[in-house]
Amino acid sequence: MLALMQYYLSKDFTVFLARSAEEALEVLQREQLHAVVSDQNLGDGLMGVDLLKRVAELQPHAARILVTASQKLEDAQKAINEARVNHFLTKPFTEQELKNTVGQAVHNAALLSIRDKMVQELKEQLGLRPAKPAAGAVAKPGVSTPTARAKTPEPRPVDAKVGSQSLIPESERLAFRDGLTGLYNHRYFQEALSAGLVSARRREQKLALVLVDIDGFRRFNLSRGYAEGDKLLRRVAQLVNELMEDPVTHARSDNSSEIAARYDWDVFGVVLCNADAERARLYAEKLRKAVEDFDFPEGSGGDIGEVSVTAAVAVFPDHARNEQELISAAEKTLRASKASGPDRVMLATKS
Repeated sequence: MLALMQYYLSKDFTVFLARSAEEALEVLQREQLHAVVSDQNLGDGLMGVDLLKRVAELQPHAARILVTASQKLEDAQKAINEARVNHFLTKPFTEQELKNTVGQAVHNAALLSIRDKMVQELKEQLGLRPAKPAAGAVAKPGVSTPTARAKTPEPRPVDAKVGSQSLIPESERLAFRDGLTGLYNHRYFQEALSAGLVSARRREQKLALVLVDIDGFRRFNLSRGYAEGDKLLRRVAQLVNELMEDPVTHARSDNSSEIAARYDWDVFGVVLCNADAERARLYAEKLRKAVEDFDFPEGSGGDIGEVSVTAAVAVFPDHARNEQELISAAEKTLRASKASGPDRVMLATKS
Protein backbone atom coordinates (compact mmCIF):
# COMPACT_ATOMS: atom_id res chain seq x y z
CA MET A 1 0.00 0.00 0.00
CA LEU A 2 2.88 2.38 0.78
CA ALA A 3 4.31 2.14 -2.72
CA LEU A 4 0.88 2.80 -4.22
CA MET A 5 0.31 5.81 -1.98
CA GLN A 6 3.73 7.15 -2.90
CA TYR A 7 2.96 6.70 -6.60
CA TYR A 8 -0.36 8.56 -6.38
CA LEU A 9 0.91 11.40 -4.19
CA SER A 10 4.25 11.96 -5.91
CA LYS A 11 2.40 13.44 -8.88
CA ASP A 12 1.59 16.52 -6.78
CA PHE A 13 3.85 16.38 -3.73
CA THR A 14 7.38 15.67 -2.65
CA VAL A 15 7.01 12.33 -0.84
CA PHE A 16 9.27 10.81 1.82
CA LEU A 17 8.55 7.09 2.25
CA ALA A 18 9.05 5.50 5.67
CA ARG A 19 8.53 1.75 6.04
CA SER A 20 8.57 1.75 9.82
CA ALA A 21 7.89 4.06 12.72
CA GLU A 22 11.63 4.32 13.31
CA GLU A 23 12.22 5.47 9.73
CA ALA A 24 9.34 7.94 10.03
CA LEU A 25 10.88 9.48 13.16
CA GLU A 26 14.23 9.81 11.35
CA VAL A 27 12.48 11.71 8.54
CA LEU A 28 10.79 13.94 11.10
CA GLN A 29 14.17 14.78 12.61
CA ARG A 30 15.77 15.89 9.34
CA GLU A 31 12.90 17.21 7.17
CA GLN A 32 10.43 20.05 7.64
CA LEU A 33 7.10 18.47 6.71
CA HIS A 34 3.71 19.81 5.70
CA ALA A 35 1.70 16.65 6.46
CA VAL A 36 2.15 13.15 7.83
CA VAL A 37 -0.01 10.21 6.76
CA SER A 38 0.19 7.16 9.02
CA ASP A 39 -1.56 3.82 9.05
CA GLN A 40 -3.05 2.94 12.42
CA ASN A 41 -1.33 -0.46 12.49
CA LEU A 42 2.43 0.03 12.15
CA GLY A 43 3.63 -3.22 13.69
CA ASP A 44 6.24 -3.62 16.43
CA GLY A 45 3.59 -2.74 19.00
CA LEU A 46 3.38 0.86 17.81
CA MET A 47 0.08 2.32 16.66
CA GLY A 48 -0.41 5.15 14.20
CA VAL A 49 -1.86 7.34 16.95
CA ASP A 50 1.39 6.91 18.91
CA LEU A 51 3.45 8.02 15.92
CA LEU A 52 1.22 11.00 15.19
CA LYS A 53 1.45 12.00 18.83
CA ARG A 54 5.22 12.20 18.36
CA VAL A 55 4.62 14.21 15.17
CA ALA A 56 2.57 16.69 17.20
CA GLU A 57 5.48 17.07 19.58
CA LEU A 58 8.30 17.26 17.02
CA GLN A 59 6.51 19.22 14.31
CA PRO A 60 3.33 20.69 15.79
CA HIS A 61 2.56 22.60 12.59
CA ALA A 62 2.42 19.44 10.45
CA ALA A 63 -1.04 18.14 9.57
CA ARG A 64 -1.69 14.64 10.87
CA ILE A 65 -3.69 12.14 8.78
CA LEU A 66 -4.63 8.72 10.18
CA VAL A 67 -5.41 5.78 7.90
CA THR A 68 -7.71 3.34 9.66
CA ALA A 69 -10.34 0.67 9.10
CA SER A 70 -12.10 1.50 12.36
CA GLN A 71 -15.34 3.44 12.34
CA LYS A 72 -15.71 3.53 16.11
CA LEU A 73 -16.36 6.96 17.57
CA GLU A 74 -14.14 6.29 20.59
CA ASP A 75 -11.17 5.49 18.30
CA ALA A 76 -11.61 8.79 16.47
CA GLN A 77 -11.95 10.67 19.76
CA LYS A 78 -8.74 9.11 21.05
CA ALA A 79 -6.86 10.06 17.89
CA ILE A 80 -8.11 13.64 18.08
CA ASN A 81 -7.51 14.06 21.81
CA GLU A 82 -4.14 12.32 22.08
CA ALA A 83 -2.50 13.04 18.72
CA ARG A 84 -4.54 16.04 17.56
CA VAL A 85 -5.29 14.21 14.30
CA ASN A 86 -6.61 16.62 11.66
CA HIS A 87 -7.89 14.21 9.00
CA PHE A 88 -8.94 10.57 8.67
CA LEU A 89 -8.75 8.17 5.72
CA THR A 90 -11.04 5.17 6.11
CA LYS A 91 -10.05 1.91 4.41
CA PRO A 92 -10.67 1.09 1.67
CA PHE A 93 -10.13 4.47 -0.01
CA THR A 94 -9.75 5.53 -3.61
CA GLU A 95 -6.90 7.39 -5.27
CA GLN A 96 -9.07 10.50 -5.42
CA GLU A 97 -9.97 10.30 -1.74
CA LEU A 98 -6.28 10.01 -0.87
CA LYS A 99 -5.30 12.97 -3.04
CA ASN A 100 -8.22 15.08 -1.82
CA THR A 101 -7.47 14.43 1.84
CA VAL A 102 -3.76 15.15 1.55
CA GLY A 103 -4.40 18.10 -0.75
CA GLN A 104 -6.83 19.63 1.73
CA ALA A 105 -4.36 19.14 4.56
CA VAL A 106 -1.59 20.87 2.62
CA HIS A 107 -3.99 23.59 1.51
CA ASN A 108 -5.10 24.29 5.08
CA ALA A 109 -1.46 24.27 6.15
CA ALA A 110 -0.65 26.98 3.64
CA LEU A 111 -3.48 29.21 4.85
CA LEU A 112 -2.67 28.67 8.51
CA SER A 113 0.94 29.48 7.73
CA ILE A 114 -0.17 32.73 6.11
CA ARG A 115 -2.34 33.60 9.10
CA ASP A 116 0.49 32.76 11.48
CA LYS A 117 2.86 34.97 9.50
CA MET A 118 0.40 37.88 9.48
CA VAL A 119 -0.14 37.63 13.22
CA GLN A 120 3.60 37.39 13.80
CA GLU A 121 4.25 40.48 11.69
CA LEU A 122 1.67 42.43 13.67
CA LYS A 123 3.12 41.31 17.00
CA GLU A 124 6.56 42.42 15.87
CA GLN A 125 5.17 45.79 14.80
CA LEU A 126 3.54 46.17 18.21
CA GLY A 127 6.78 45.15 19.91
CA LEU A 128 5.24 42.14 21.60
CA ARG A 129 8.18 39.86 20.86
CA PRO A 130 11.49 40.01 18.98
CA ALA A 131 11.47 39.04 15.35
CA LYS A 132 12.25 35.44 14.56
CA PRO A 133 13.65 34.07 11.34
CA ALA A 134 11.06 32.43 9.12
CA ALA A 135 11.00 28.67 8.99
CA GLY A 136 12.60 27.04 5.97
CA ALA A 137 10.30 26.78 2.97
CA VAL A 138 9.78 23.71 0.84
CA ALA A 139 9.41 24.20 -2.90
CA LYS A 140 6.69 21.57 -3.18
CA PRO A 141 4.41 20.41 -0.36
CA GLY A 142 6.14 17.56 1.41
CA VAL A 143 4.55 14.25 2.22
CA SER A 144 5.90 11.38 4.27
CA THR A 145 4.35 7.94 4.03
CA PRO A 146 3.26 5.90 6.07
CA THR A 147 2.50 9.37 7.23
CA ALA A 148 1.48 11.91 4.65
CA ARG A 149 2.81 14.98 6.25
CA ALA A 150 1.90 18.53 5.51
CA LYS A 151 3.04 21.36 7.68
CA THR A 152 -0.02 23.06 9.09
CA PRO A 153 0.98 25.97 11.30
CA GLU A 154 -1.26 26.78 14.23
CA PRO A 155 -1.50 30.03 16.21
CA ARG A 156 1.40 30.20 18.64
CA PRO A 157 0.94 31.05 22.29
CA VAL A 158 1.84 34.57 23.37
CA ASP A 159 3.22 35.34 26.78
CA ALA A 160 2.65 39.11 26.69
CA LYS A 161 -0.58 40.33 28.28
CA VAL A 162 -2.37 43.60 28.80
CA GLY A 163 -3.84 43.51 32.26
CA SER A 164 -5.25 40.03 32.57
CA GLN A 165 -6.23 39.60 28.92
CA SER A 166 -4.11 37.60 26.49
CA LEU A 167 -3.09 39.40 23.31
CA ILE A 168 -3.61 36.34 21.09
CA PRO A 169 -7.26 36.90 20.06
CA GLU A 170 -6.83 40.65 19.58
CA SER A 171 -3.61 40.36 17.56
CA GLU A 172 -5.15 37.68 15.35
CA ARG A 173 -8.24 39.82 14.80
CA LEU A 174 -6.16 42.84 13.86
CA ALA A 175 -3.96 40.78 11.54
CA PHE A 176 -6.58 39.31 9.21
CA ARG A 177 -10.01 40.61 10.20
CA ASP A 178 -11.69 43.83 9.11
CA GLY A 179 -12.23 45.94 12.20
CA LEU A 180 -15.71 47.19 11.23
CA THR A 181 -17.46 44.14 9.78
CA GLY A 182 -15.55 41.26 11.35
CA LEU A 183 -15.08 39.66 7.92
CA TYR A 184 -11.62 38.82 6.63
CA ASN A 185 -9.58 41.77 5.39
CA HIS A 186 -8.37 42.36 1.84
CA ARG A 187 -4.89 41.00 2.42
CA TYR A 188 -6.13 37.71 3.80
CA PHE A 189 -8.71 37.55 1.00
CA GLN A 190 -5.92 37.71 -1.57
CA GLU A 191 -3.95 34.94 0.16
CA ALA A 192 -7.03 32.72 0.55
CA LEU A 193 -8.00 33.21 -3.09
CA SER A 194 -4.48 32.35 -4.23
CA ALA A 195 -4.38 29.19 -2.10
CA GLY A 196 -7.89 28.25 -3.20
CA LEU A 197 -6.93 28.48 -6.87
CA VAL A 198 -3.88 26.27 -6.31
CA SER A 199 -6.16 23.68 -4.70
CA ALA A 200 -8.82 24.01 -7.43
CA ARG A 201 -6.24 23.57 -10.17
CA ARG A 202 -4.75 20.49 -8.48
CA ARG A 203 -8.17 18.90 -7.99
CA GLU A 204 -9.49 20.01 -11.37
CA GLN A 205 -12.36 21.83 -9.66
CA LYS A 206 -14.03 25.16 -10.27
CA LEU A 207 -13.78 28.17 -7.98
CA ALA A 208 -16.11 31.16 -8.01
CA LEU A 209 -15.41 34.74 -7.03
CA VAL A 210 -18.40 36.92 -6.16
CA LEU A 211 -18.06 40.68 -5.68
CA VAL A 212 -20.95 42.43 -3.94
CA ASP A 213 -21.37 46.23 -4.00
CA ILE A 214 -23.86 48.20 -1.87
CA ASP A 215 -25.77 50.43 -4.27
CA GLY A 216 -25.60 54.16 -3.61
CA PHE A 217 -23.54 53.75 -0.45
CA ARG A 218 -21.71 57.06 -0.82
CA ARG A 219 -25.00 58.90 -1.17
CA PHE A 220 -26.36 56.96 1.78
CA ASN A 221 -23.41 58.05 3.92
CA LEU A 222 -23.93 61.70 3.01
CA SER A 223 -27.66 61.65 3.73
CA ARG A 224 -27.71 59.41 6.81
CA GLY A 225 -24.27 60.01 8.27
CA TYR A 226 -21.22 57.79 8.58
CA ALA A 227 -22.36 56.17 11.81
CA GLU A 228 -25.48 54.85 10.09
CA GLY A 229 -23.36 53.84 7.11
CA ASP A 230 -21.17 51.74 9.39
CA LYS A 231 -24.25 50.03 10.82
CA LEU A 232 -25.43 49.24 7.31
CA LEU A 233 -22.04 47.79 6.35
CA ARG A 234 -22.06 45.53 9.39
CA ARG A 235 -25.59 44.27 8.69
CA VAL A 236 -24.98 43.56 5.00
CA ALA A 237 -21.69 41.88 5.90
CA GLN A 238 -23.60 39.62 8.27
CA LEU A 239 -25.96 38.59 5.45
CA VAL A 240 -23.02 38.03 3.09
CA ASN A 241 -21.50 35.61 5.60
CA GLU A 242 -24.69 33.90 6.77
CA LEU A 243 -25.83 32.93 3.28
CA MET A 244 -22.59 31.13 2.37
CA GLU A 245 -24.01 27.64 2.54
CA ASP A 246 -24.34 24.84 0.03
CA PRO A 247 -27.77 25.15 -1.67
CA VAL A 248 -28.31 21.38 -1.44
CA THR A 249 -26.87 20.38 1.96
CA HIS A 250 -27.38 23.82 3.59
CA ALA A 251 -24.01 23.34 5.28
CA ARG A 252 -20.97 25.60 5.28
CA SER A 253 -17.92 24.30 3.45
CA ASP A 254 -15.00 23.13 5.60
CA ASN A 255 -12.62 24.46 2.95
CA SER A 256 -10.57 27.16 4.62
CA SER A 257 -10.36 29.16 1.37
CA GLU A 258 -14.15 29.57 1.22
CA ILE A 259 -14.39 32.96 2.89
CA ALA A 260 -16.19 36.29 2.89
CA ALA A 261 -14.08 39.43 3.10
CA ARG A 262 -14.37 43.19 2.96
CA TYR A 263 -12.87 43.72 -0.48
CA ASP A 264 -13.16 47.50 -0.63
CA TRP A 265 -14.94 50.33 1.18
CA ASP A 266 -18.48 49.21 0.23
CA VAL A 267 -17.60 46.02 -1.67
CA PHE A 268 -17.48 42.48 -0.29
CA GLY A 269 -15.59 39.58 -1.84
CA VAL A 270 -16.75 35.98 -1.52
CA VAL A 271 -14.71 32.92 -2.53
CA LEU A 272 -16.78 29.78 -3.19
CA CYS A 273 -14.72 26.59 -3.58
CA ASN A 274 -15.77 23.73 -5.84
CA ALA A 275 -18.53 26.01 -7.12
CA ASP A 276 -19.70 26.45 -10.70
CA ALA A 277 -21.34 29.54 -12.17
CA GLU A 278 -24.84 28.38 -11.26
CA ARG A 279 -24.08 27.84 -7.59
CA ALA A 280 -22.34 31.21 -7.40
CA ARG A 281 -25.21 32.92 -9.23
CA LEU A 282 -27.76 31.36 -6.87
CA TYR A 283 -25.76 32.58 -3.88
CA ALA A 284 -25.52 36.11 -5.28
CA GLU A 285 -29.21 36.17 -6.18
CA LYS A 286 -30.20 34.90 -2.74
CA LEU A 287 -28.08 37.61 -1.14
CA ARG A 288 -29.50 40.31 -3.43
CA LYS A 289 -33.05 39.29 -2.52
CA ALA A 290 -32.24 39.06 1.20
CA VAL A 291 -30.87 42.60 1.24
CA GLU A 292 -33.78 43.90 -0.82
CA ASP A 293 -36.34 42.31 1.51
CA PHE A 294 -34.53 42.92 4.76
CA ASP A 295 -36.37 44.98 7.34
CA PHE A 296 -33.43 46.89 8.73
CA PRO A 297 -34.02 47.58 12.43
CA GLU A 298 -34.45 51.16 13.50
CA GLY A 299 -31.05 52.80 13.58
CA SER A 300 -29.52 50.24 11.24
CA GLY A 301 -29.55 52.58 8.28
CA GLY A 302 -32.40 51.57 6.03
CA ASP A 303 -36.01 50.56 5.46
CA ILE A 304 -37.45 47.68 3.47
CA GLY A 305 -36.49 48.10 -0.18
CA GLU A 306 -34.31 51.14 0.48
CA VAL A 307 -31.02 49.23 0.43
CA SER A 308 -29.92 47.03 -2.48
CA VAL A 309 -26.76 45.36 -3.74
CA THR A 310 -25.28 44.61 -7.13
CA ALA A 311 -23.18 41.47 -7.57
CA ALA A 312 -20.76 40.09 -10.14
CA VAL A 313 -19.77 36.44 -10.58
CA ALA A 314 -16.59 35.13 -12.22
CA VAL A 315 -15.52 31.48 -12.25
CA PHE A 316 -12.18 29.72 -12.66
CA PRO A 317 -11.42 28.27 -15.18
CA ASP A 318 -14.52 29.36 -17.16
CA HIS A 319 -13.68 33.06 -17.17
CA ALA A 320 -10.04 33.17 -16.12
CA ARG A 321 -6.86 31.10 -16.10
CA ASN A 322 -5.26 32.60 -13.02
CA GLU A 323 -5.82 34.78 -9.96
CA GLN A 324 -5.28 38.15 -11.64
CA GLU A 325 -7.54 37.27 -14.56
CA LEU A 326 -10.26 36.09 -12.18
CA ILE A 327 -10.16 39.31 -10.15
CA SER A 328 -10.10 41.38 -13.32
CA ALA A 329 -13.09 39.50 -14.75
CA ALA A 330 -15.10 39.98 -11.55
CA GLU A 331 -14.25 43.68 -11.27
CA LYS A 332 -15.03 44.32 -14.95
CA THR A 333 -18.36 42.51 -14.60
CA LEU A 334 -19.22 44.48 -11.46
CA ARG A 335 -18.60 47.78 -13.27
CA ALA A 336 -20.76 46.64 -16.19
CA SER A 337 -23.51 45.52 -13.83
CA LYS A 338 -23.48 48.85 -11.96
CA ALA A 339 -23.65 50.72 -15.26
CA SER A 340 -26.77 48.75 -16.21
CA GLY A 341 -28.55 49.76 -13.03
CA PRO A 342 -28.68 48.78 -9.34
CA ASP A 343 -30.07 45.68 -7.67
CA ARG A 344 -28.91 42.99 -10.09
CA VAL A 345 -26.56 40.01 -10.51
CA MET A 346 -24.35 39.66 -13.57
CA LEU A 347 -22.24 36.71 -14.69
CA ALA A 348 -18.89 37.32 -16.36
CA THR A 349 -18.53 36.42 -20.00
CA LYS A 350 -15.87 34.09 -21.34
CA SER A 351 -12.72 35.88 -22.40
